[in-house]
Amino acid sequence: MIYVFTGPTLHADDVRTALSEVEVRPPARAGDVYLACQEGATGIGLIDGYFSGVPSVWHKEILFAITRDIPVFGASSMGALRAAELHSFGMIGVGAIFEAFREGTLEDDDEVALQHGPADLGYVALSVPMVNIRASLRRSVSAGVLSAGDADCLIDVSKKMHFPERSWKSLIQQTREKHPRLRLEELENWLPTGAVDQKRLDALEMVSEMARFYREARVTPAQNFEFQHTAMWETLTRSVEKTGPNREMLLVIDQARVDPTFYADLRCRAASRLMSEQVFEIPQADLNRAMTRFRAENRLYTGEVLESWLAANDLDLPALEEQIAAELRLTAAIAAHRDAFHLAMIETLKADGGYDKLLAEAKRMGMALDRLGTPYPTASDLDINPAMLLIWYFEQVRNQAVPDDLDAFIGQNDFADRTEFEQMMARTYVLWQDEASRGDDYDAPTQPLIMER
Repeated sequence: MIYVFTGPTLHADDVRTALSEVEVRPPARAGDVYLACQEGATGIGLIDGYFSGVPSVWHKEILFAITRDIPVFGASSMGALRAAELHSFGMIGVGAIFEAFREGTLEDDDEVALQHGPADLGYVALSVPMVNIRASLRRSVSAGVLSAGDADCLIDVSKKMHFPERSWKSLIQQTREKHPRLRLEELENWLPTGAVDQKRLDALEMVSEMARFYREARVTPAQNFEFQHTAMWETLTRSVEKTGPNREMLLVIDQARVDPTFYADLRCRAASRLMSEQVFEIPQADLNRAMTRFRAENRLYTGEVLESWLAANDLDLPALEEQIAAELRLTAAIAAHRDAFHLAMIETLKADGGYDKLLAEAKRMGMALDRLGTPYPTASDLDINPAMLLIWYFEQVRNQAVPDDLDAFIGQNDFADRTEFEQMMARTYVLWQDEASRGDDYDAPTQPLIMER
């Protein structure tokens, strides 16, 4: 079975018209190509893939497929990017966009990015990709609609726009504001029939090329690299096969988070595998914000107070900045590979010993949630005001005041967002209610079974 990952670029019916025995999948994310291999794919076509919100498809998944003699084609969008990066290892790139990235004419991911609707609305495009704007303006010059200079002005304006904001209407409007001398009426009239969807053209070319490949019984190029089974790769494969953390895993991690010192040590060690195999660059603006937050939390408001604090802690300013940058890199690694991080935490707990006690407690908690009829409680299920729940959790469970910067706390404790944090509080509160109803004299839920390293 051939697997093709597509969404807004090419409709599934177009794929099925070109290829028989094909499984059409949504835009790829991390783990999807590996999963296709495990499901017995005989060929993979990568068109669309996610750039943000969830981890992108890994280069290593594609290399894994190649080592198993599975032809991997790429075009148009994420497929063109990955093919340009991996064509020397055997990935087969197709189309003008791939060629532009391979030759270095295009370099930025935003060239192929676009905003689109959900799957149930057919991934309807809500913006115009930069590569389509470039192709359309080139055609407009050839058609005599625009001069080359005017087309360059439009490209310059479009390139400075954030990709979700790119549309022909907004582009023409902003160009008129910045270049009032330009006459764009003819372009507006020409676009409905003259605009080029280069991404779609490349995707159609790719599925046609795949059809020829299999019709002519071609063979894949000989593998010219050795695949390394690293710890990070093993973590990814486990996360795909287990489809993320189950409830018992979440309950184990809930317990670990109650002790800030224990959790900080656990997260550092669990994330070390991720950090050792991928470099995360921290923008200076993020570092500056983190430094400002650090100084506010520690009341280091003046330069004099900061210098005294640095001296008392045997640090200088560059060393402090490196410590803060290291924490930001750690957080970035965890956010980029959240499921893999959860599994790495469990593996770290197992290596330390005592995981069996935490697991037994998690099972007890799980049975209590089932007995109460709330296997996956949310904040809206509770008979408590959300603000009071927040105060209760910090004062009773964590024995501290509610942090001034709650979002920073949520990030530092590796919750995906506020909703995930509230779900954890809901679980904790339901379990506390269960203890209280059975007559146990507790002011807070059972404290976690903390292990020493």
